[in-house]
Amino acid sequence: MGETEIALAHGRLSARQLADGAYGPALESISTALRLAPGLVELWAQFSELIRYFNFRHPAQPVRELLARALEHPAVDPGNLVRPITSIALSHPRGALAEPLLVRMLEDVVIRDASLERVITQTRRRMLDAPLPLPVMAAIAHQCFNTEYVFDETAEERSKVEVLSRNVGALASYAAYAAYRPLTTLENVRLEQTELASLARRQILEPLEERRLAAEIPSLSNEKSSTSAAVRAQYEANPYPRWVRMQSSFAAAPLAQIVRELFPQADVSPISEKPRILVAGGGTGQNAIATAQRFAGAAVLAVDLSLSSLAYAKRKTLELGLKNIEYRRADILALGALQERFDLVECSGVLHHLEDPFEGWRILARLRKPGGLMRIGLYSEAGRRAVVRARQLIAARGFKPDADGIRACRAAIRNDPSLAQIARNEDFYSMSGCRDLLFHVREHRFSLPQIEAMIARLGLRFLGFELPDSGATLARYRARFSHNENLESWHAFEQEFPDSFARMYQFWVA
Repeated sequence: MGETEIALAHGRLSARQLADGAYGPALESISTALRLAPGLVELWAQFSELIRYFNFRHPAQPVRELLARALEHPAVDPGNLVRPITSIALSHPRGALAEPLLVRMLEDVVIRDASLERVITQTRRRMLDAPLPLPVMAAIAHQCFNTEYVFDETAEERSKVEVLSRNVGALASYAAYAAYRPLTTLENVRLEQTELASLARRQILEPLEERRLAAEIPSLSNEKSSTSAAVRAQYEANPYPRWVRMQSSFAAAPLAQIVRELFPQADVSPISEKPRILVAGGGTGQNAIATAQRFAGAAVLAVDLSLSSLAYAKRKTLELGLKNIEYRRADILALGALQERFDLVECSGVLHHLEDPFEGWRILARLRKPGGLMRIGLYSEAGRRAVVRARQLIAARGFKPDADGIRACRAAIRNDPSLAQIARNEDFYSMSGCRDLLFHVREHRFSLPQIEAMIARLGLRFLGFELPDSGATLARYRARFSHNENLESWHAFEQEFPDSFARMYQFWVA
């Protein structure tokens, strides 16, 4: 047996250990696999899915080397590295920003940690008074831009930023300013040939490119309702999610094979080897890009109401060199006029923002080819309990869905122990995320009996859930209900474990 085969065997062992809840041994096994075969994309993707569960203490050898390589690897979602790298940084004896892994990571992700947020806000406050090492200042500015400047600002800071805007000159002053306001708000900025070139690209050149691309995206329809118009306005102002890097290298497989792996009992024989896929409500492109690369031979049409979101998605698609995604502006409620039919229709996190979610689902269901599939994501009433409490707080306190209102809301939530779950949510740490999570103009939530009834009305068949936690929830379910997967049993399971679908229900139907 060669090293590659041994490495793959260690990878399979790691997967079994993780499914059994043996996280430490699973990490040892995948680390061994990567040392034997560091060129295997699937092993890095597996490492990414596992390492997100870990906290470490500085210096965390030998996992540091793997984390450093993972930070740059296209098969790794850098968001999965936030927890392990943040924990190393926060235990660094010379302070979090002395950790090179963290300084690098700040450029490409949104950091989801309250302790690190305090470090960042305190550091940028110091940047207004005296320069720090330029790489650290640039990293702070990148992070603040990634979060869309969601962090608290004092009146004194705002006053100093106003003064700074009239006196920028040295590179450090540009970096300090960029930690509070985008560089596009200054005139005649020329930083492309300096140590702040990455900031200039992110804050000036990329937004300009998005405005150019927005003018080129065709429109299939206008908004069909006042709700659609309000939802579009929200996402034009705050495209969601505002990501920088995602997993961009996948071990692609045919759609039929992936569905059989997810749901071994599913009959998917009619599915084309070159599937045509509709991503309805594609937002800023993460779903469309992942889908286009996950399913071998796929051609994707992604539609969304928001041109700002679509332009962001198209820019990222061009950056990645992908040729198999088209973008169009459209309201889901107007897609009934579309003549094309699809092997798979994806609509994740969208239907629950329509005036009538069932009507939107009905329209999309009719766009399938015979034997076509749907992948649907809907909010859970049980899973969103904390969000409901937070929305009640927002209504009682009168917080507005603007920058000042969102910052004030975040401060109130941080001071309310009953809302600690919200403060741990990754969307809490960006402006667009917080608005989508807590201030959305329209939100419906569902129970599994309601979803079961809608599936029946549409003449569809439930295949199963696609779960995000490496099999832990499914293992717990099967311990209670064996392999008898149906929505009645899943509803009983959710009553017992109400946070099982805290993000949303993500499921497939045929």
